[in-house]
Amino acid sequence: MSTVAAGYFGLSRERADLIKEAARLESQLSDVLSQNLRVASLLSGHREVHAALAAHDGGSSDPDALGRLTIETARAAILVADRNGQVIAAGLRDPEDAQFMTALPETLRQTLRGSALSRRFITADPIGWVFEVGKPVFGPGRERLGFVLSYQSIDDLAQTWRALPDNLIVATTDGKTLFAHRHFAKPDWGLLRETVTSQVHATRLSLQRNPRVLLGYSGVGFLLGLAIYLSVFFALLSATRRRALAQARIDALAEDAAMLEARVKERTQDLRDEIQQHKHTEQALKESQSQLIQTAKLKVLNDMATGLSHELSQPLFALEASLDTLGYQLGTLPTEASTLLEKSRAVCRRMGQILNNLKSFARKDDAPPVLTDLSKPVAAAIDILDYEARRSQIIVKHQLPDDLPIGVATSPRLQQIIVNLLANSFDAVAKDGTGAVVIEYLTGPQIRISDNGPGFSNINTALTPFVTTKADRNGLGLGLSISAEIMQSFGGALDLASPPEGGASVTLTFDPGGEARQ
Repeated sequence: MSTVAAGYFGLSRERADLIKEAARLESQLSDVLSQNLRVASLLSGHREVHAALAAHDGGSSDPDALGRLTIETARAAILVADRNGQVIAAGLRDPEDAQFMTALPETLRQTLRGSALSRRFITADPIGWVFEVGKPVFGPGRERLGFVLSYQSIDDLAQTWRALPDNLIVATTDGKTLFAHRHFAKPDWGLLRETVTSQVHATRLSLQRNPRVLLGYSGVGFLLGLAIYLSVFFALLSATRRRALAQARIDALAEDAAMLEARVKERTQDLRDEIQQHKHTEQALKESQSQLIQTAKLKVLNDMATGLSHELSQPLFALEASLDTLGYQLGTLPTEASTLLEKSRAVCRRMGQILNNLKSFARKDDAPPVLTDLSKPVAAAIDILDYEARRSQIIVKHQLPDDLPIGVATSPRLQQIIVNLLANSFDAVAKDGTGAVVIEYLTGPQIRISDNGPGFSNINTALTPFVTTKADRNGLGLGLSISAEIMQSFGGALDLASPPEGGASVTLTFDPGGEARQ
């Protein structure tokens, strides 16, 4: 019985191991073939491939570049063909493969013209079976420049497969044998054979194990039966001792359980303390972020101090002169006096509007975002920077839409974002009357601020804190990053772009408010 049981156990174990090994080999094969697909996609945009096509049209390129690229990517070969399918450049891992291919077959050229990808298994002397992947190469205007083909040699995997103790056959689903390794001859026993088919790459991998491995399990079963018989015999002789040892073990386990429970309680308390500490840290981080936003506000206010002084001194001077004239004319020209008095009142209202906008901008805002008329904070920000725009001869175009733009935000924090973005645009554009900044309202709702300056020097790092590209290094490098964080707190987003026609563009996308906007 023990021999039969051992044989059944051995069959089950070898069967499970065979399935696992076949799955591993199929995964290894699929990974290598998929890697060739990714390499071909990368090569279609590689500068050396484009250089080879340009050289064919009269440009210059490094003749050894494709060879180095072939070695770096561990390919068997890389071919570059022109629009007509003629091979114009090749990178070969083995220089003796110089006659690998001179022109693409017509069927392959038709496939590449009609789709974005071609893949197939072919046999090529002297390399053997290879997995070929072809991709079209496009120019900047999406015109087709030619083709690039990447070749993965099946023999690269075969070097490790030949060391297997099992029989292995790798073929395509249409019956082409890519690799065959027979470590032993028949008998062929179906219980020790596993076949795995890949629908992605159309391959079939068959792994067969030698049935003789079960003989070892039968011998082990016999020895195991004998060992069991002897174990029972000696167990009966030492029953008393075993019971004593069992009781001692139970006591030891109980003691270990008590110690483990104490350690669990101690560790639980430590974890609670760590969680509490993380909460305190998170709260401190939020407070620091709030202080950082407030600091950025004060920095902008400091930069505007000169402009504000000039902006406020003019209304005050006009008010004083008007009031002096009013006092002189009150008795003789009451109509003109009334006109001067109205001018004085208008100047006072202008001063009050400027001061209110500044107070709103500098106020620390902790209110939650709500549905807000987005045009009002924009108008207040333009009013704050109006003197700077006129002093620098910058044209600011702000056209209100027919429908009020409504989105989730808070007016003070949105005003801060608009001030930051307008200040950046003012710094970037020309100060000779040609500089222009345009503020548009788009559906979404969205606000887009664009200018005709030089654009972003590096759009990938523009949102990184403390990174500034201003010539005088006077910026903190925080305006865009803080604005992006504020937009995220609104449930929206801040996106940067450098349009083809030049300049820079910043788009603010707001949450429309869900059911409240339906």
